[in-house]
Amino acid sequence: MDKILLGFCLVIFSAANTFAQEAGDAAGSSPIYQYEETQALASLVKAAANLIETKGEAVFPGFKEEGSRWRHGDIYIFILDTKGNMILHPDPVLEGANQIGLKDVNNRPIIKGLIDAATGAKKEGWFHYQWPEPGSFFPLWKSSFVKQAVSPSGKKYVVGSGVYNMKMEKQFIVEVVDSAAALIEKEGKQAFPKIRDKAGAFMFLDTYVFVDSPDGVELVNGAFPNIEGRNLIGYKDSTEKYLVRDYINTALNNGAGWVDYLWPKPGQTEPSKKHTYVRKAKYGEETFIVGSGAYLD
Repeated sequence: MDKILLGFCLVIFSAANTFAQEAGDAAGSSPIYQYEETQALASLVKAAANLIETKGEAVFPGFKEEGSRWRHGDIYIFILDTKGNMILHPDPVLEGANQIGLKDVNNRPIIKGLIDAATGAKKEGWFHYQWPEPGSFFPLWKSSFVKQAVSPSGKKYVVGSGVYNMKMEKQFIVEVVDSAAALIEKEGKQAFPKIRDKAGAFMFLDTYVFVDSPDGVELVNGAFPNIEGRNLIGYKDSTEKYLVRDYINTALNNGAGWVDYLWPKPGQTEPSKKHTYVRKAKYGEETFIVGSGAYLD
């Protein structure tokens, strides 16, 4: 991240308590995110959404002012309607047209993902995709926080902003595992292709979801498909830790929890420190262990 963007994020974070009052954000006293950058972005979007809900569409031009808290460096506010029309965006090619079919280099549906995150049960959330930085042709991972806003006119909008190559938050891991577990509890093994899908929501940055049986068989692993079908219950990492046995016992005994072990990053063979969240999922009489983790180095 460049120094200008980092400085801007720190300024925004210093105003987090003000944003919290404006947007009903609880980040000031007990944030659910580990990093200031994440808290700052979520607070910024919530403040923008709150402004739309209180003052309506008249505030839109202010979001485009260069050098304002809404637009500075790589940070900017974008606004969609729930049909995929881009109401506000710094790229004139995108603004003013329906972008519902827009996809990233992995065929991930960007606009649909953003809308789904903002119109779900929580009316806010994160979506991760690959997108070029302004002035560049080469896509980087971008994490965008979006929130639904209903203006006094009654119109619904998706308000968002994003950061490139954001640090992995524990909350992101919890959310992706909870989402995968919920899908399995609804669809059973029919959910497995969706969890493997590189264009889906279960694989981003170096994060992916895995699914095991209680006896240690790896049923799903989008990053290491070669180990699917193998029983790993006796596998030990380089510290002699029975990692699969450990996380299965954690899920079965506690319902959910965190475990640490060594495991290679996708595309690598050397092990790295990994902090993994697992939870138990039930479909009929079947039990599954669902997990995902963040690499610590």
